[in-house]
Amino acid sequence: MNSIHKLGMLGLGGAATATSAYAGINYFQKNKPTISEHLTDNKYLLISSIDNLAHLKLQWEAEFKSAKEKIKTLIGFTKDSDEEGGQALKEWCESKIKEDYSQGAKHLQEVKSYCVLRKVESQLTRNNKKILTHSSEDSGKWDKTYEQRKKTAQLSPRSQVGLEGSWPDGDTKTQDLPKIKKWCELKVQSYFLAHEDTYTNVYNWCTEDGVNVNSPTAQ
Repeated sequence: MNSIHKLGMLGLGGAATATSAYAGINYFQKNKPTISEHLTDNKYLLISSIDNLAHLKLQWEAEFKSAKEKIKTLIGFTKDSDEEGGQALKEWCESKIKEDYSQGAKHLQEVKSYCVLRKVESQLTRNNKKILTHSSEDSGKWDKTYEQRKKTAQLSPRSQVGLEGSWPDGDTKTQDLPKIKKWCELKVQSYFLAHEDTYTNVYNWCTEDGVNVNSPTAQ
């Protein structure tokens, strides 16, 4: 084989190697997960996964209102409208979750904070509401909230927290409170969905402020 032919073969080999390397890089790039895929794989639920458009709109508005000043600074929104703010947050999140994921991805933590569904507990915390606990110092607060719910029977039927029947004239607090506390434990860990009543019910039954609730608009 003459030297020209050898050089030609080497050239072909080099081209093949370069092609393989390019294909490998291209394959890697195509298979690099987006932030959306990473979050979904790690059991986050994106706000954008809500199918009902009316519910979705409410959710974005509620998310915007939950940390309005921080979100306005983050996304560069300057208006006062919650509706427009929710739309602006939606657009910001949609653009960010399409980006490639990496541990150091810019705004990753903010996406986790404002672009995914959160638990009722998180929403209460953002609103500076304290959830009642099993500690002895909260015992009297549970009692007072329970008595307040009896006074607002139309707002707070027993069925709301899984209790049977109507509010009795007698005292069933000893039997009722353990069930109410169990209900509260479960519901604070459920997803906060703006179109549902779960947050309001948990607020009324399970927080320190519940004792002050007299009507649906008291919050």
